[in-house]
Amino acid sequence: MIMRSLKTKLIILIIGLVVTAHFATGAFIMNQVEEAMHHENHRRGMAVTLDLAHTSARSLISYDLAELRSYISFSMQQEHVAQAMIIDQKCRVIMHNDLNEIGSIYEKNCQDNRAVYSDHYSLETGLQVIDIHVPIEVAGVQLGSAVISYSHAGVQHELYDLKKNILFILLIGTCVASICAVLVGEYITRPLIHLCNVARNMGSYRFDTKKMENEYSDEIGELTRTFYEMAGKLEKEVCHDNLTGLFNRNIFQIRLTEECAQSLRYKHPLAVMMVDIDHFKQVNDNYGHPAGDKVLQDIALIMASQLRGEDCLARYGGEEFVILLPQSSKRGALHVAEKVRKKVEKHCFQIDDNNTLSLTVSIGVAIFPEDTSDLKWLLALADQALYAAKREGRNLVRQVPMDRSSATSSQQK
Repeated sequence: MIMRSLKTKLIILIIGLVVTAHFATGAFIMNQVEEAMHHENHRRGMAVTLDLAHTSARSLISYDLAELRSYISFSMQQEHVAQAMIIDQKCRVIMHNDLNEIGSIYEKNCQDNRAVYSDHYSLETGLQVIDIHVPIEVAGVQLGSAVISYSHAGVQHELYDLKKNILFILLIGTCVASICAVLVGEYITRPLIHLCNVARNMGSYRFDTKKMENEYSDEIGELTRTFYEMAGKLEKEVCHDNLTGLFNRNIFQIRLTEECAQSLRYKHPLAVMMVDIDHFKQVNDNYGHPAGDKVLQDIALIMASQLRGEDCLARYGGEEFVILLPQSSKRGALHVAEKVRKKVEKHCFQIDDNNTLSLTVSIGVAIFPEDTSDLKWLLALADQALYAAKREGRNLVRQVPMDRSSATSSQQK
């Protein structure tokens, strides 16, 4: 749950940063483009108005209204011109594209003898325009002014298209950012989730988790490799016997519990063998503990060589070993036990350069659930069979006797 939360946070963070950057960039571009387009629009409007003022000068001197009207009509044919007019020095409209406006008073920047722009405003039609006022002068004398209302419709249309393009780019960028965010989140959280699962399994004494298929060459890879190295060292210390390298008692108990559950679920038998080295104390007494350690290691190798890969061999304590045989019947377990006993019996143990030694083992066998369906008594029955082999002369394999009254009485106690 923590890793999923981290992944979600990474995705949200990356998408948020990308979207914010896109919005900020888009807003900046829109602002800059809008200013540039308005400036260009004003320049074009000024050019049309200057042209009207220049061509209208001679007609205004002669007060030729027909020519003025033709010049107004020509100006109205220019793109984005909303209205055009010629006014005199008293701000009275001499000619207008709307003949009904002739004789009315124009009040915006009327007395100004410079080329000026008015503020933006909207016509009755809702069209946003700006008035461009240019004086009409002849020989330094101002005769009137040419006024054109220039529309921003073109600018607004182009800005609308630009906004759509920016939003489309933002959408594409957001999709790409989302995909990248998911990939980055997966890249970072997948090994963390895997390592959490490995750590969780390690807490349950399970160190058989598969390594990740993908190799990371960055800090995550270094973390993963370091974790695996630590897990390997921890496994040796926690799960294995330091002397023989076999599983220890704790791991065997875990495997036994798991295999018993599988046995009950799938209705197949499970065998347990208790193995004890006969007269092992004499080896330590006569040759020393280093020799005894060498014997334990050799016997561990001998027993391991006679078992399957799925079998579990563990050092139970001292010179005692325990073997777990999944899916093994009593007949199969006794056969394996005899193989182990004979292999040890025939082996010549090299104590040092001058001394060799022959040893034997005694083995007790119990079957789950044939001998008992109670897990906690399974090892006890195998142990009883082992001591029966020792009582009868050692170097023997014994199974749980048909008459288990002694075992039953022990369980009741």
